[in-house]
Amino acid sequence: MGIIKKIYQTIEKVQLALGTIFISIFLLTILLQIGSRMMKIPITWSEDVTKYSFVWAVFMGASWAVANDQHFAFTPLRNKLKGRKRIIYNIIICIIVLLFTVSMARYGIEVTRKFWNYKWPNTPQLKMGYIWLSLPVSGITMSFYLIVHILENLINLKKGGNEND
Repeated sequence: MGIIKKIYQTIEKVQLALGTIFISIFLLTILLQIGSRMMKIPITWSEDVTKYSFVWAVFMGASWAVANDQHFAFTPLRNKLKGRKRIIYNIIICIIVLLFTVSMARYGIEVTRKFWNYKWPNTPQLKMGYIWLSLPVSGITMSFYLIVHILENLINLKKGGNEND
């Protein structure tokens, strides 16, 4: 699992950096929009950049949440379980979320292909495919993270089923 864990950590760092960059772009373009409206100088492209940087920030953040085991779970039930039962519960939750993320990746690829050449509303030089690409990228990375979580839980279960968190 050593090389897989290094790949995992690298992808997680890249996604966190991308999410930070996109949320920063989102915030800066909002400030730019406010300033331009106050000065009555229209900046048509800022609306597109704001929307689409937010989309990427959200999907990179969702991937980061999955990497850090902050995804969907029934926390009260999880907190009541101990040992092997908790590990089995974690595996079941990961499998349920994995079904969603694999579908997200699969259909994200289809949507990206279908809408790749569509243009941004206010910036027709740019293609919508770059925005839709956030779906398969996050779907694939979330699936990878979940598979690693499942493997770690299975290894932990095989070692005796002691989970401390």
